[in-house]
Amino acid sequence: MSARIARRALVAAALALVAGSAALAQGSKTAPADKVFSYLENFLKVPAQERSRTRVAFALSRDGKPAAGLKATLVEASGARTPLPIGADGRFERLPTLAQLQGGAKIEFEAPADAKFGSTLIIEPVLKPAAEYEVAELKTVLDSTNGVIGKAAGPMAMLAPKMTGFGFPGATGGVVVGADGKSQSLPLSGKTPILRLADFKGATRVRLSGTPARVGFIQSKK
Repeated sequence: MSARIARRALVAAALALVAGSAALAQGSKTAPADKVFSYLENFLKVPAQERSRTRVAFALSRDGKPAAGLKATLVEASGARTPLPIGADGRFERLPTLAQLQGGAKIEFEAPADAKFGSTLIIEPVLKPAAEYEVAELKTVLDSTNGVIGKAAGPMAMLAPKMTGFGFPGATGGVVVGADGKSQSLPLSGKTPILRLADFKGATRVRLSGTPARVGFIQSKK
């Protein structure tokens, strides 16, 4: 190969690389991390021991459906890049740290720049799925979570959601047992048994039909 032909080949390869990089840039959408993960910074500012019974998750949606399979990367001001996997339900499997949020990190999505996404905050109890629970334990988790929500919300605490009980998706039913040994059936929300603590004064235990897939909060009645 002559020197002239070799130089032409190198120039062509360089142009192809530049074109490929430009196409990638045009096919990406970037958003501030503190906008995608709204409220996370406030939550992480609450001392860890106070929020040990509560966790938060974020689910990304696109066109009203979970954004499953979408690739997202956290890009820090230093240029450091950290993949943020998104599960089949649209949930982020990893969240930014407080330092990353405060450092002005951005989230880069492999999607057109004009793509529209929605990010939903999910507040969950730190409870292992089980077929039976002590009501006292559930009350402790509930009170702790409402305290964390209020502290994280700050001056807006009056407008923050208030958790009043639990849902047990995956279980088909259950009963609440009182101190006298008598039981009452749990009501259903759709197919999910729910326990609103204020509706069962004096309850001591909850027994479900089976181990639920997970445990979630329910909020104040509207």
